[in-house]
Amino acid sequence: MAKVLYIDFERCIACRACMIGCEECSGHDHLSRMFVDQLMPGETVAASPTPCMHCYTPACAESCPVQAIGITSDGVVLSASHEKCIGCKNCTYACPFGIPRVDDERKLMYKCDLCYDRTSKGRPPMCVSVCPTDTIQFLEEEEVKRKSRKPVQFVWNFGGTLIETRTVIGMPDTETHKYGYYDPQGDER
Repeated sequence: MAKVLYIDFERCIACRACMIGCEECSGHDHLSRMFVDQLMPGETVAASPTPCMHCYTPACAESCPVQAIGITSDGVVLSASHEKCIGCKNCTYACPFGIPRVDDERKLMYKCDLCYDRTSKGRPPMCVSVCPTDTIQFLEEEEVKRKSRKPVQFVWNFGGTLIETRTVIGMPDTETHKYGYYDPQGDER
């Protein structure tokens, strides 16, 4: 069974350990592929880690004119290939979540690749390994249903276009999220 990245942003303390761990992960060229966003700047200190959502149909890969963005057999959307990427930023513009970043100096796109060098060998991504509050977890899909005490969202509505992701977000309020979540009793909606 596939594992997914599960994020419960209500547990995040904005320590940024996930960003630092990501920078130190082998093959990341000291560029964090994890970002921590303030949810309501100036109103609260609430924050959330923001990795790649690993869409089932990734717009970033579909928009790449040189097919620099690979997708593994188990669905992990990789960062752009050093050899192919031309730094055009099509992936950044196409991603509904705004995840891919382009290093303008190197003309290279980078984003979370789920630490594929680790996860392909059964180890958790670095962000999961260093998160002190279990905000970020790497779980079997069935385990998310069993373990989560709250509904989770993995399908997002962008102007009528539904995007299904492998990154699952724990949601605080089921009434405002009508698409693709499990309720706490494990019933799929």
